Amino acid sequence: MADNARISDNSFVITWENFSQAMDWIAEKLVNEKAEPHEIYVMQLLVEETFQRFAKHDKNLQDFSLIMSWQKSFHRLKFLLAAKGEAYNPLLMLPEDAESELPGYAILKAHRKKLKYTRSRRRGENIVTIRLRDPEYQEVRRILAGLVSGTVVGALLYFGAAQELKDWLAAAVIEPIQTVFISALMMAIAPMIFFSVIEGIISMSYSSNIGRIGWHVVIWSLLKLAFFVAAGLLAGYLMGGMPEILATLTIDGNSGNAPGITVGSLLVGIVPGNVVSPFSTNNIMQTLFLACFCGFILNKMDGQLDWAREGVRFMSNFTMNVVQTMSMLLPFLVCISTVKMVMQLGIIGLWTYGRMLLVIALGLPLSFIVAALLIFLAGRCSPLPFLQKTVPFSALPFSSSNSSACLPATLKFCVEKLGMNERITKFTVPVGMQFNMDGTAYYVSVISMMLACTFSVEMDVDFIFSLFCVEFLMAMTGVGLLVMPPILENMGIPGTAVMHFIGIEPIIDMPGTAQNVVGDITSAFLVAGKEMQVDEAVYHS
Repeated sequence: MADNARISDNSFVITWENFSQAMDWIAEKLVNEKAEPHEIYVMQLLVEETFQRFAKHDKNLQDFSLIMSWQKSFHRLKFLLAAKGEAYNPLLMLPEDAESELPGYAILKAHRKKLKYTRSRRRGENIVTIRLRDPEYQEVRRILAGLVSGTVVGALLYFGAAQELKDWLAAAVIEPIQTVFISALMMAIAPMIFFSVIEGIISMSYSSNIGRIGWHVVIWSLLKLAFFVAAGLLAGYLMGGMPEILATLTIDGNSGNAPGITVGSLLVGIVPGNVVSPFSTNNIMQTLFLACFCGFILNKMDGQLDWAREGVRFMSNFTMNVVQTMSMLLPFLVCISTVKMVMQLGIIGLWTYGRMLLVIALGLPLSFIVAALLIFLAGRCSPLPFLQKTVPFSALPFSSSNSSACLPATLKFCVEKLGMNERITKFTVPVGMQFNMDGTAYYVSVISMMLACTFSVEMDVDFIFSLFCVEFLMAMTGVGLLVMPPILENMGIPGTAVMHFIGIEPIIDMPGTAQNVVGDITSAFLVAGKEMQVDEAVYHS
């Protein structure tokens, strides 16, 4: 390694000439910290994409350099990339960016939770911080800890506390906390959906040359999404209601008369009377309509409102962080919700979770069956090599519970294991990732239908079709159960009913994420096969 590249043991000057040495330096640092191979690969990829975007923006492209620093404090490990020059955020997609840069931007966007941009005015530097590990990987363990501790405390209260004490705890302590959390969530969720949908439409406008290949990916993805919404509704209906939770939600144990939703109410109510009512009434369908309308208007005003587009991205990131900050309370809410259920129903109350998790887990093998049938019927080739390779690979998104974090590994898998052309893969997989929410669509539909059965909602054709439309649109946002409280209220179901499941969504989302990634790979493979961009020798190897 060149001596002039190293400032100190924890700093390195990256240039075009010593770039490969910089990658070795990153690997050396991470190996000493016992990082996993895929973590080293992702870190190198993020540094490479950030360096290239900084360099292309700099006036002296060939002579460009930046200082990379390695910092370690407690268990937090991160790299800092500092580049001198005028203010420039490489993590944002700009109108002048070429279509060839879309895959690199998609990689940065997929790992945006690990990335942070700051500007040092005093030193005239743009600084990007890259964390080694996403702290959300610990979320499942915290949720499980809340579930276990809630079960233990609830069981002790069930067997040892007087009924008056249990009623007081439920009515005066637990239910107010749940209500406050749901109210805060409903306050934040509509703005988050509004700005995130607009940002998604704007991002799609930058790839306006999406063309025939891109639309084939979108069509395959949406068809599978519709199938898994229908499959989830059917599975939820067959599993039936959850009478165990009625006692924790109603005083007399009766469901009441739920008005439900209808096609007519959807069509008439989808257009808001003013721009404020979708947010004041938490009408998610009106919020989606308003977001799509505003997004398309911004796209039509191309080049005139770049400042507005930057504002939309800021607000999308801001509202997302608001919801994520509130989600930090989920382990505590899981604990108290489990305490409430177990102290009122006993351990048998956990059977609700067991039944639900069983039917949701069946969605993953169903996704492999759907993929095999599509590859055989539409792709006109044997699905056996696909299954033999994809089934083991699905363990990665299952364990990480983050399809975006798996994007680099997914791209590599498609090229090296399935024989897909690298160029078409780098385009179809990131584009398809926005629409392949098969797992999210499935488990949200299962829970919605089980709750509808629990509260005796009339299951006529009008209601089922309306619920299908709602779940299909909700699934495309990728938000999951967070958007359900206002929708449940429209169905005549208490919004707090979702508290039994929203806290354990990180656990539910493990097979759901695997479904999303398998669906994305399937869509990309079908398009690559149709375009004759699959190496048969690699695929059958």
